[in-house]
Amino acid sequence: MGLVDWANQVAIDLDPYGAFGRLDTPENWQNWAIQFLNNTSLGRNFPNPYDFSDWREWADRFVQTLS
Repeated sequence: MGLVDWANQVAIDLDPYGAFGRLDTPENWQNWAIQFLNNTSLGRNFPNPYDFSDWREWADRFVQTLS
């Protein structure tokens, strides 16, 4: 699954916890991902996307925090 499809599915799946934006520009994935850190409804200690250069590495860590 590619970045945009994955990101937009995550936004849909997490909709009950807030209104999350879609990712339209893959190059801006870190800006898109920061919205989860700023959401208090999720109440998790998510990895900072700016600490990662590869979105897949960040996504793996992010999904682990959701489990």
